[in-house]
Amino acid sequence: MLLRSIRDDRRPGQGDGTTIDILFKPVDALKVETDFHGLVIHRATTAEEAQIKASLAEDLKSASARVFLLDSRDTTGYVVSAAVGWREGILGPTRRSFFNNAGPWAPHWPTQPLGGVNPGFNEATAEDLINAISSPTTARRDRFRTVHVVMTRMDMRDGPEFTGAGVFLTPQDAEDAREQLAPRFTDCWIETLPVAL
Repeated sequence: MLLRSIRDDRRPGQGDGTTIDILFKPVDALKVETDFHGLVIHRATTAEEAQIKASLAEDLKSASARVFLLDSRDTTGYVVSAAVGWREGILGPTRRSFFNNAGPWAPHWPTQPLGGVNPGFNEATAEDLINAISSPTTARRDRFRTVHVVMTRMDMRDGPEFTGAGVFLTPQDAEDAREQLAPRFTDCWIETLPVAL
């Protein structure tokens, strides 16, 4: 489960664009509010953990899972999970989260905040893409626009592996993605290619 802070420009000190991602993994059970106003996370005491685990179904009572309490204003919720971690920083415009990054074994640009099956909730339709590049589908394809493809190379025992990691509509987004990928690969660069419209 991924929790994310939401920037609020109306509040003092919130204008710097800082994002906080909190990841619980894997989650066996939870009881949380839909949003938090200030959040303190702490490990449940032995008595609190026993009480919460006693209320769960038998298949959710993993011995290795811990109970984390989430205090926010006047409410306390919980998450039963093996671990919790957090990261804070400036989340670039193309980065989905601090916990899902492309790497040598998954070189394609992440399209969702966490790895796993993508249900397609954030997938753009063909119409969205066409509108994004301002061209009707029935037009003759005698014009073009450029897209920016972030490419990666990883040197392996059997030779280098080249992968197109992601395609971006602006050079700024491509550069943001390249900067995030570059430390994980032997080489990382941007190819500018035409798209027939």
